[in-house]
Amino acid sequence: MKKFFLLAAVSLAAAQAAHAADIKKGEDLVNKGGCIACHGAGMDKPIAPNYPKLAGQYQSYLFHALQQYQAKHQTPLYGRNNAIMSGMVAQYNTQDLQDIAAYIASLKGDLYIRDEMH
Repeated sequence: MKKFFLLAAVSLAAAQAAHAADIKKGEDLVNKGGCIACHGAGMDKPIAPNYPKLAGQYQSYLFHALQQYQAKHQTPLYGRNNAIMSGMVAQYNTQDLQDIAAYIASLKGDLYIRDEMH
């Protein structure tokens, strides 16, 4: 029985490592996608006041938001209705979105508060 739990734990850890976010790949995708055109250099200087500052946001929040832009069926509870962002993220798969979110979360900006929490 102990071997089963050990094997399960090792398998889970391996699966998580296989899907771990790649910050460098996320940076490459952000640069290739031209995200700074709207969100600014460092992802914290948007060109318009209604565009969000992204640097320092939590990775899980960013990933979820990116997924919502890909939602085919927009509802009041799920999905974000923005034609520009929907078009931008349509080209990415789930791993790409994880990588993008990890990179943007790693950036320090006005919203970066992780050091205060630890």
